[in-house]
Amino acid sequence: MKMKKLYKLCLCSLVFLSSGYATLAQKAGADLKVGTTQNLLTNLQQQAAPTAANQKVAKPAFKLQIPSTELLDAKINFAQSNSTDHQTVMGEVTGKHSGSFYLNVNKNSVEGNIILKKEKKAYKYYTDPDGTAHIKEVDIDGVLCVDLENAPANAAATTTPTASQIGAAVANLQSFPGATGCVLLDFDGYNMPAGNLWNNGNAINADPSGMSDADIQELWEVVSEDYRPFNINITTSEAVFNTYARTKRMRCVITPTNTAAPGAGGVAYVGSFNWDNDVPCWVFITSGKAGGEASSHEVGHTLGLSHDGRKSPVEEYYAGQGDWAPIMGVGYYKNITQWSKGEYNSANNQEDDLSIMSGATYGLGYRTDDFGNSTSAAANLVIGSNGTVSSDQNKGIIERTTDLDFFAFNTAGGNITLNVNTVSRHGDLDVLVRLYNSSGTQIGSFDQAGLNATVTASLSAGKYYISVDGTGAGNPAVDGYSDYSSLGSYFISGTIPPQVTTNDNAVVTVYKDCAFGGYAIGLEEGDFTLSQLQARGISNDDISSLKVNYGFKITVYFDDNYIGSSAVFNADDDCLVDNGWNDNISSLKIRPDGVTSVAGTFFIQNKNSSLYMDVWGAGTGDGVNIAQGTYNGGTNQQFEFTHLGDGVYKIDAKHSGKVLDIDAVSKADGAILHQWTYVGGKNQQFILKDAGSGYYKLVARHSSKIVEVPGSSTANGTVLDQWTNHNGANGQWKFITVPTTPAFTTTIQAENYSAMAGVQTETTTDAGGGLNVGYIDNGDWMAYNNVTFPTTGAYLIEYRVASVSGGQLSVDLNAGAIVLGYLNVPATGGWQNWTTISHTVNVTAGTYNLGIFAQAGGWNINWIRITKVSNASAVAMSSSMDAPETSVTTGTSGAAQLELYPNPVDNEVTLNTNYELAGSHLKIFDATGIVVMEESNPTSLLDVNELGRGIYTLMLITKDNTKIVQRFVKR
Repeated sequence: MKMKKLYKLCLCSLVFLSSGYATLAQKAGADLKVGTTQNLLTNLQQQAAPTAANQKVAKPAFKLQIPSTELLDAKINFAQSNSTDHQTVMGEVTGKHSGSFYLNVNKNSVEGNIILKKEKKAYKYYTDPDGTAHIKEVDIDGVLCVDLENAPANAAATTTPTASQIGAAVANLQSFPGATGCVLLDFDGYNMPAGNLWNNGNAINADPSGMSDADIQELWEVVSEDYRPFNINITTSEAVFNTYARTKRMRCVITPTNTAAPGAGGVAYVGSFNWDNDVPCWVFITSGKAGGEASSHEVGHTLGLSHDGRKSPVEEYYAGQGDWAPIMGVGYYKNITQWSKGEYNSANNQEDDLSIMSGATYGLGYRTDDFGNSTSAAANLVIGSNGTVSSDQNKGIIERTTDLDFFAFNTAGGNITLNVNTVSRHGDLDVLVRLYNSSGTQIGSFDQAGLNATVTASLSAGKYYISVDGTGAGNPAVDGYSDYSSLGSYFISGTIPPQVTTNDNAVVTVYKDCAFGGYAIGLEEGDFTLSQLQARGISNDDISSLKVNYGFKITVYFDDNYIGSSAVFNADDDCLVDNGWNDNISSLKIRPDGVTSVAGTFFIQNKNSSLYMDVWGAGTGDGVNIAQGTYNGGTNQQFEFTHLGDGVYKIDAKHSGKVLDIDAVSKADGAILHQWTYVGGKNQQFILKDAGSGYYKLVARHSSKIVEVPGSSTANGTVLDQWTNHNGANGQWKFITVPTTPAFTTTIQAENYSAMAGVQTETTTDAGGGLNVGYIDNGDWMAYNNVTFPTTGAYLIEYRVASVSGGQLSVDLNAGAIVLGYLNVPATGGWQNWTTISHTVNVTAGTYNLGIFAQAGGWNINWIRITKVSNASAVAMSSSMDAPETSVTTGTSGAAQLELYPNPVDNEVTLNTNYELAGSHLKIFDATGIVVMEESNPTSLLDVNELGRGIYTLMLITKDNTKIVQRFVKR
C-alpha cells in the first residue's frame, strides 16, 4: 500500500519502538526527540520482521514512547516494506490504554500517529530539518471525527442488511457529471483490505446498507444539495468513482457494520480527501435524512473541516437553533442544515467552511457561475407562447455567498407570478428574489417564510429583470442563520403575460398547431439550439406547421444541437404530421436556398420581353435606375455575379462597379431596382432560384421578393422593381455569358512559381491534368517572376480554383508594392471540384513579379490566366456572332460545360463537353472577331495546325442552339 506523506490527517503518531523497551528519548515533555530516522527505521524493521517463514506479519509486543514518562503497550497487525529504506506498520495500543497507531518511516522522514480514542488523545510523529524524529501531542479533533452522535431512534433503519441488488436508477445517481472531484456513496457493502488505517490495520468486511431505494434516493439528495456549490460529483456509481484519480475522490461507506467506530454515527480522517491511498470515511446510519446529514458531515471532515460545537455549555457537536443546525455539528433534528463559520453564540469553531473546502489544498473549487450577476449579463427567462414559465427550462444554482443570478423577461402588462423554489426537500438555499425595471432600478423584494420565494406584481408592458440570491433568516447569533451558506439549487415557474413582438427579419414562421394555428413565431436566418428556441417562446417538440419565405429553406433536427434525424423544407407545410415531424423538432437552421453554380459576367435577358437588364443611360452614380432595354452590347448591360455563399450573389454593373440594390431597403411590392455603392446590405444581395429551361429568378434577400418587369411590360426603358413571387415570365431571366476576344492572354500554371511559402503541389484531376497547388493556409503565398503586361489598361485575371469551404485571395505586383485586388474563393464542394473566378484590374505596362496571397486559406489553385480587356475586340466579336444568346459558365456540374486541352495548343486540341457533338456546329474567331475556322458535327479532337500563333475564341453551337464559348492559345 502506497502511503502519501499525508497524515496531516491528524492521526498524528508519536512513536518509538524497541523490543528491549529501551528508549531513545532524551526527556519527557510536550515534544519529544526520539532519535534519527535511520535508527527508528532499523528498530521498526526488526520489530516487523516475521518470526517464521509462513508468518505474513509478526505481532510482537513492544512499547510506544510518548511525551511523558509512560510507555504504551502495543502490537503490530499489519506491516509492509517496499524497500530496505522503507517500513510501514499499523496496529493497536493494548494494556491499560486502548487505541491504534500507524507509522510510516523512510530513510529521511517519518510520519504517523497514535490515537487513544477513549481518552480523546492523539500524538503525531514528524521529522525536523536535521532529520531527527519527534513526537508531540495534538488535538484529536484535528485528526479524527470522534464519537459523532448517532441518529435518533426513529431515524434508524428498519430493514435487515442484505446483499440484494439496489435499483438501477439509484445505483447510477450523479449530481455533477464531469466534476473535478467525486464522492461515492457506497451502499452495497465494502470489503476493506488490511492496512487501510481503520480497525488497527486489520481488514473490515462491511455489510450492505440494506436501505430501500427510496431511502438511498433521499440520502443522496441531502448530500448532493449540501455539496451543490462545489466542483464535486456526488454519485452512487462505483464505475464513475473509479474514473477519478485517488487524490480527487472519497468513498463514504454507508453500512450498519460499525467496526471502524463502534457506537458512533460515523467517522472520518480529517483532510483525507486528497490522500493517495483510498482511505474511506464511514457512516453507520442507514436512513434517508439522518444518514445524509452524517454523510455530509463525514465527507466535510475529509475536506479539512473540524467540528462545530459550543464553549458554553461545553459540547463538541452543536444541535442548532430554531430550524437550523450546522452540518459539522449534528443536523439530524433540524430541517435546514448549512455550512457554518461559527456565527452562533458561544461557537467553539469559527473556521470558514466554504473557504477551506474550496481552497487550493484539495484543488476542487466552486462550480462555474451559471448566470450573469447584473442586468447587462442577464439571461432570458424561457417563456412559453401562453406565458407559462416552466421550472424544467428555468433553473440554476447559487454557488457563492456573493452570487446573484439575473434573468430578463418581457411582458404585455398585467399580473405576473413567479415561484422561485429550492429543492423539494432538504434544501440549503433560502431564496431572495428582487424585481427590477428596464433601467435596472429595483422595484420589489420577495422573501417569504421558509426557503422559497414568490414574486407577485402588476406590471405595465415592457422589459423587466429579476435576481435570485440566497438570504438568511432570524438572528444568526440566537435563532437563525445568515446568508453565508444559503447556497444551492433553485427552480423558476409561474406565468407572465407574453409580450407580442414582431420580427422584421423573419424568413420562416413556425406554428404550434397544424393549419398554421396556435402561436406564430417568426425566425430570421441563423442557427437555433433548443435553448435559443425556448428563449423565443418555442417549446421543445412543439412545432406542427411552418411557412417558409421564397428563396429560403429550414433544416430541422430531431435532437438539440443539430444532431439526430433531419429534414429540409423550402416551402410552406400546413401539417408536419404528414411527414413525421409534428412535435419532433428540437433544433433548426435557416439558410438561403439558391443555385450556387453561377459565376462570371453576363447579359441578363427577360423571358417575357426579350429585353436586357440595363443601367439606364449608362449612368455611374448611386441611384441610377435599372430598366430593361434593347441589346446594345455595352458594359452598362453587363453584370458580374459574385457568389457570397448559400446561393446568394452580389451583382455588379460592369461599367460602374456599383451593385443592384432595392431602393430604400423597402420590402414593399413595387420598390424599384437601381444601382448603389455596395455596403453589404441584404437589399444588395440576391438569391438565385432556378426557374427551369435555362432561366433564373433573382430573389432580394431582405424581402424574399423577385426582380421583375412591372406589368409584364415589353417597353424599352421600363424600370424594374421587386414583387411577391408569382412565377410569371416577367420575373424570369436568362444569363448570357459576355463574349470576349482578348488581344493578349497568358496562362501561368500555379505550380510554376518562382518562390512560395507554405504551399505544396499535388496531382490534379482538372482538365489538362498535371499538378495544382494545394494545402493553402492563411498567409501562404506564391510568386511568379517576369510576368509582362504589354500595354497599360484593364486586364481580366482568372483563377482556376477549388475549395471545400471557400476562402479569399489577393493579387499583387513586386512583393506587395502594388496590390491589384481581392477575390473571394467560393465553396465548390470538393478539393478537385474546379471553377473559374475572375476580376478586372488596371495595370501599367511593364514586367513584374506577380504574387498570389492567401488572405483566407482553404483552397487549391490550378492556373492563373491574364487577359488584356479590349472593348474594340469585344464589339467586333459581338457583331460577328450576332446578338449573344444562351451561354453558361463552365466547370459546374449540371450546367453546360466546355473545356479545351491542352491549352496552349500546338496542333490538336481536345473538346471536353457535356453536350453531344453530333448535330452541333463549331466556329473559331481570331482576336479581331473574324471567323477563321468553322465545322459541323465536330469530333472531340480538333486539328488547329493551320492556325497561326495567337489567341482564339471557340464557340460551340449545340443542336438546341445553346452557345458555349471558350478561349485557347495557339503556339
